[in-house]
Amino acid sequence: MNDPGLEEPIQDSAKSAERHVKRSVSNEKHSKKLLSGPGIRAAFRKELLQDEEEEEVGYFQPKRWWFTSTAFPLVAGTFGPLANFFSICALTQSWRQYVADGSSIPDPTWLNVITGLSLAFSLIANVVLMANFGHGLPYSIAQPITISLWYFAAILLIIPLGLTHTALKLSGGPAYELTQSYYYAIITAAIYIILPSLLVVNAIGAYVFHAYPPSFNALTVPQRTLMLQTTVYVMYLAAGAGVFSHVENWNYLDAVYWSDYSLLTIGLGSDFPPQTHTGRSLLIPFAVVGITLIGVVIGSIRGLVLERGKVKVMRRTVELERQKWISRMDEPDTAWKKEEWEIMRRIQRRAKTIRKYSSLGSSLFAFLALWFLGAMVFWFSEAPQSWTYFESVYFSFVVLLTIGYGDFIPQSNAGKPFFVLWSLTAVPTVTILISNVGDILVDWVRDGLMLGIGHPPTPPEQSTKKPGTAEEDDLHRMGSDVEHLGSAVERAEEELGRGGGFNTGIEYAWEDWDGWLTLLGERTDSEKSANSNSSGDSVQIKEKRGEWTWLGDDGPLFSGVSETQWILGKLCQRLEEVLKQEMGAGQ
Repeated sequence: MNDPGLEEPIQDSAKSAERHVKRSVSNEKHSKKLLSGPGIRAAFRKELLQDEEEEEVGYFQPKRWWFTSTAFPLVAGTFGPLANFFSICALTQSWRQYVADGSSIPDPTWLNVITGLSLAFSLIANVVLMANFGHGLPYSIAQPITISLWYFAAILLIIPLGLTHTALKLSGGPAYELTQSYYYAIITAAIYIILPSLLVVNAIGAYVFHAYPPSFNALTVPQRTLMLQTTVYVMYLAAGAGVFSHVENWNYLDAVYWSDYSLLTIGLGSDFPPQTHTGRSLLIPFAVVGITLIGVVIGSIRGLVLERGKVKVMRRTVELERQKWISRMDEPDTAWKKEEWEIMRRIQRRAKTIRKYSSLGSSLFAFLALWFLGAMVFWFSEAPQSWTYFESVYFSFVVLLTIGYGDFIPQSNAGKPFFVLWSLTAVPTVTILISNVGDILVDWVRDGLMLGIGHPPTPPEQSTKKPGTAEEDDLHRMGSDVEHLGSAVERAEEELGRGGGFNTGIEYAWEDWDGWLTLLGERTDSEKSANSNSSGDSVQIKEKRGEWTWLGDDGPLFSGVSETQWILGKLCQRLEEVLKQEMGAGQ
């Protein structure tokens, strides 16, 4: 399961739902009761209305603030349910067993009580964090509660872990070894320390550096649902492991290990193949539903985290490139100059290149780190099997690509718990890497195909101007420009194979911009001399004194909308001005 391809349906569904709710709410915007009244539906509508504005807050912030404001809380919300599940795994069996026959050694009561309290604190922390995400509790109250409870949960687990080789050590008698539950407790304690630490950094950025508001407003509704998706998947994994451990008479933690590599389509299979007819029959619905769930989670991670993160990184990169060019240039001119337009295009191309290769570099680094560091852990944990480091590297690579030959299988009590955590992290990482590589390869292929393919020249328009008054000439010229706008957009759509309407991803040529800016009453290089001698009856030309045009905050590059949307918005504004002038002249 390296590329579920679900991020586009998820994104489309989320955006469609947001647009539908926003349209329904915008018609009732005058009613304050709708947004301030009680009820989950009203709160949800208010949340959707705020999402678009909240996303814009961090677009031009440094990337480190995007991580602290968005990525860190999202990681905490995603891994919190997984940590709770691992804590349950730490309670399912005793922490020690005899080496000779594998029988368990009962743990003292105080150990089970402390571990249970740790699980209870963690569950409460997750509930409070979810309430914080959903604005059920204020950030100022929920954030310290979540952080404190997770740290308490970590401390309560560290205490028995530190006493394992002293208070729990057997004096004399048969040799014993530590079970999978013990190693699940170690993993859980580590997660309990990492997650609140991320939230502490998030709070420092809000309260100390004032880089963003003290809230989780930077997270959109689809991003918040990732926590719920992870919770559902973890519950499904736990329930499936319980069923198959009973049907196949497996140890529960072995069933967790089997369910993990089965739903991730790694398919090692050689150590725990289903033997009963009931187990083989249940495998079919279990795998179908589970693979769909993990596909939804991975698609959400790639679509909601990676894609939205790319947008923020892209905008920040464009801003840095713009500042470099502005520092080299003279004072802003009053005209929409072609040279400045070419600089805008250069900034866009460079920012896209930086964004693509930085994303590829970061995902490749994460892949290599998980590959070789994971291989090192397996090398130590599977020392009883005499694995060499090369064999561990080979095994890790086979698992990362979900090939799963099954010739090398973790068998140690330390290797299996680590495999569950590592595989749940590694498989989405490989998916993101493949997505980034695919994006670059598609660009290379497209650029190669476009070499030597030029756009046919636009035939010159025949003049249909008829003599008349200045007002008639202005109206005729406006109609001609509008017709030119429509035909130009139609040609561009047909060339892209997307006829039937405006395409929001088009980057228009200078010739089109020149005509549309003239229609908008903006002064361009080509119109500069012509408009200087225009009559007083003609459309008034706007002057921009001391402001950047193409590189301005409200220009096509930094307005936050596509070039097509920017043009349409300006056309609507210009139309309102002309109508007001016509109405004023008629009175």
